[in-house]
Amino acid sequence: MVVLGCSATKFDSEGSIPAVHLYDGPMYRVLRSRLRSHRWPERLNISVLSAKYGLIGSVAPIRHYDQRMTADRARELAPSVNAALLKLVQSNDKVHLILGKDYLKGINTDALSGHAQIEYADGPIGEKLHKFSALLNRHAKQERIQRLLPQSERLLYFLPDWDDFLDADFDFKNDQFSTERRANRNELHMIKLLQPTRICDGVLVSLAQHLGTKGLLRRVPLADPHLMRPKSVKEHFGLADDQWAFGDCGAFSYANEDEPAISVEQAVAVYELYEFDLGASVDHIPLREIVVNGKKKKLSIKEREERVRLTARNAEAFINLWAERSCSFTPVGVIQGIEAEDYGEQMGAYIEMGYKHLALGGLVPRSDDEIAEVVASVANALKSQKHRPWVHLLGVFRPKIQAKFREGGINSFDSATYFRKAWLRSDQNYLGVDGKWYGAIRVPPTHDARTLERLKESGKRKSTIEKRERLALDALRSFAKGYISEDDCLDAVLSYDKLLDRGDFSSKYLRAQYRNTLHNQPWKKCKCAVCRDIGIDVVIFRGYNRNKRRGAHNTCRLYEQLAQ
Repeated sequence: MVVLGCSATKFDSEGSIPAVHLYDGPMYRVLRSRLRSHRWPERLNISVLSAKYGLIGSVAPIRHYDQRMTADRARELAPSVNAALLKLVQSNDKVHLILGKDYLKGINTDALSGHAQIEYADGPIGEKLHKFSALLNRHAKQERIQRLLPQSERLLYFLPDWDDFLDADFDFKNDQFSTERRANRNELHMIKLLQPTRICDGVLVSLAQHLGTKGLLRRVPLADPHLMRPKSVKEHFGLADDQWAFGDCGAFSYANEDEPAISVEQAVAVYELYEFDLGASVDHIPLREIVVNGKKKKLSIKEREERVRLTARNAEAFINLWAERSCSFTPVGVIQGIEAEDYGEQMGAYIEMGYKHLALGGLVPRSDDEIAEVVASVANALKSQKHRPWVHLLGVFRPKIQAKFREGGINSFDSATYFRKAWLRSDQNYLGVDGKWYGAIRVPPTHDARTLERLKESGKRKSTIEKRERLALDALRSFAKGYISEDDCLDAVLSYDKLLDRGDFSSKYLRAQYRNTLHNQPWKKCKCAVCRDIGIDVVIFRGYNRNKRRGAHNTCRLYEQLAQ
């Protein structure tokens, strides 16, 4: 573990930037230079002691500030800094302190030495810089390479991620996690859970995770250990060598704001640090209507056009910064438009910027016909181009117009539609190998407090509710083994379900839907790892460990359809 002192921040930086890219002193220049050619050193954690923020992770996103470290400020920060350091050193055998004398005044080195071997970088800045460079050279062994997308005759599929990790050892019979503490569980992303079966060509990770609390890039305290080093996206998800990590900005998450919540410099830095293969430029969606302070507001045509222009300006700044820093990821220029022809008209300008990979954004709210017009506009514009760029559709699949995508030369897309259908649709939750959708059988868990309160509105005692829940689950498993009939199983399931007031979602409708699922037993006809491992539990609508596994199954079926 290395603790560096901070230095002057870049005055021209906008928004929150990873610390190693915001500071502009010699230590950080050496580190950035090394990272241009090599991966982040294995087992090397780096923290920064900042006059503004205290002890933070080296990739913590922070803003420009103007505050210098003094002896008084060091002593003021000492309690929090030493408490944070004591937690960190317990998982590090050796700690290298590369700090100036004022910074050292805030550290209780005697307390640290009881937990780890402490090494000081003494002497003038030149000697400290030499020691830091030598340390990087010892650890940073693996060179970085730029991975190019393959040429493919079919559409490549990227799975959008929002922290879809599951307990690999979840106990379905007893409905229990493998361990109480999530940190101790064997949690795997569904891509790895289904291996060797492939369900996608890669993942799409949104930088908007920085604004929330889920995902690899989630917002955490600046001193969190996860921010001491970036984690390779490919390693995080368990991607194979021929699968790809694609980053975008998640423009819908800040569509109600006047400006994107992600800066160009932040996007370039994060894509490079976390080893993305592809990185999308920063866009802003020209929606017809946004929400401001809880009220709907229509955007004028002038405001919408400015968002299109801002997206193009950001794309130019993005690829210029990418080239200046000799980044190893492939830049993807995002195009926004109001009318279909807007997309085609911008193609030439983006290609002149230097883009060989483009993405069409803002398509999610549009109808199939509107999207088909956009694709046709782009295809027509590209006829005059000598070298055709790779074109990606952001956030849309649209099964009915897949033929138009192929005709228009679209190369890839991302969509979570089939995955999310597993729990967002009332009657289309499981895609069978016969190509038909089946409804999942709802057995809501009483260990969920809100669900239990709704069930109590039936007037039944908690013990009665829990008994009916248990009988419903037992009946489903007995049916799967051939011990009871469809009707007996349905009676037990609906006896529990009728305790909930579902309005128009009546028991009569549910009985017909559930009978169709039980009669066809689609899970028995599927050979994917989910259906093979958990059987009938894949069609039980209950908790995220079942629901997301069903979503993984659906995604597997989608990928098989694309391959065909």
